[in-house]
Amino acid sequence: MKIAPLDLRRARFGSSVRGFNRTEVVSFLNEAADGYEQTLRDIARLRREVDTLQHRLEEHRRREATLRDTRLTAQRVSAEARESAKPEVQLIGRDAGDRADELTRKAGARCQDVEREIANLRWKRTDVAASIEGSIVALRHALEAVKQHDRDRLQDDTRHQHQPGFDARLTGTVRPAPRPVITTGESRPSA
Repeated sequence: MKIAPLDLRRARFGSSVRGFNRTEVVSFLNEAADGYEQTLRDIARLRREVDTLQHRLEEHRRREATLRDTRLTAQRVSAEARESAKPEVQLIGRDAGDRADELTRKAGARCQDVEREIANLRWKRTDVAASIEGSIVALRHALEAVKQHDRDRLQDDTRHQHQPGFDARLTGTVRPAPRPVITTGESRPSA
């Protein structure tokens, strides 16, 4: 079951004699909802950033392919021109190869930077998701502890009420008054 921030804000709990402070519970749920909303905004922002970086990475990959094709074309042209003007072609070929290598190296370095950024964003997204899951688990454990505490307290109160010599005035607990027995001459089943 997915819990939305609005679910946390709208959560209402029944009241009990010795329950939690309602204001504190509502305040805590509002804080949890605020944190959850911020985390969801962060996740959405990170997704947009990942999409942007992936788009940029694709652009760089296309450029790299274009550079590779350009290099191959330059090498082919270089081979053809070498036949007609060998000395000049060797000079042009070296310059073009060096330039293509430099551009390829720069594009490769930028590509690696972008891939590192993407990996870092994925790690952050995983960290945020784990943090949210941890918060949800902690809230569930806290709720279970509260429920268990209430059950234990109810058992203790019930146990104390049935003990001989129990005085409700000392504990602050008031026992319900015994129900009167009404007799009318006919036998009624006891309630």
